[in-house]
Amino acid sequence: MKMIYVNGRLVDETEAVLSALDHGFLYGHGLFETMRAYNGKVFCLDAHLERLEYGMRILGWTEIPGRRDLSEAVYGTLAANGLKEASVRLTLSRGIGAPRPDAATCGSPTVVVFAGPVAARASTVEEGWKVVTVSLRRNLSSPLCKIKSANYLDNMLARSEARQQGAQEGIMLNTDGYLAEGTMSNIFLVSSGKLITPDAGSGILPGITRDVVIKLARRLSITTEERAVLPVEMDKADEIFLTSSIMEIIPVICCNQHSLIKGNITALLAKAYQEHVLSVSCGER
Repeated sequence: MKMIYVNGRLVDETEAVLSALDHGFLYGHGLFETMRAYNGKVFCLDAHLERLEYGMRILGWTEIPGRRDLSEAVYGTLAANGLKEASVRLTLSRGIGAPRPDAATCGSPTVVVFAGPVAARASTVEEGWKVVTVSLRRNLSSPLCKIKSANYLDNMLARSEARQQGAQEGIMLNTDGYLAEGTMSNIFLVSSGKLITPDAGSGILPGITRDVVIKLARRLSITTEERAVLPVEMDKADEIFLTSSIMEIIPVICCNQHSLIKGNITALLAKAYQEHVLSVSCGER
């Protein structure tokens, strides 16, 4: 039996229902965060909640759920399902409103949390992924590229395009033609010993894992550049890897038919990331 948190109550998944007039369902007006729990502690929970609050402000929500309440909802869901090593999804929708695109008619936000065990890393993740550049572009004029919107259709379409080409991930450019991000990951290049990743102005969702990796790289004295990145730089890179909260650091072994190796800097950062996770997940919550 799986327990799901819905608006202050933990219910069996068969009873977890939402209103047909919820604007998250009607218009995709919502936000979400996917987080990883290690040893019963949610890694970088405050950073995830801060990003969620930023998204609510961007969308102009007048009622913002408290961080403490959301934290208790997350940990309550983990406890109800007896999970310590888990993937957790926290979703907020704008709530129930009139069946027209007018957020002013909505009441309080809808809050949903569910969690499940983290599957063992697939062999393809350990060995590395194939990625391709997809045709869909990140729209720099839209604020949606900066928040984790529940309207995920762009990402799903881009991922489907990548899968049709035999790749595990699609890499999106922005409307200016520069590198942006993966459909569910941030991208890093290693070139001549330097770590390079698209900056916040490139139309990316500023990833939580991305931020941790940048801090670890600088701590390890790896020269790190956050800047506009040309697509051709992927072809010239010595190493490429992806980051995400659930899959952590994923080496790329093929980018647009160009073969790559799992290099030393990728391995060094993956090891440092694991050590960092272990250090912050030890002890009591």
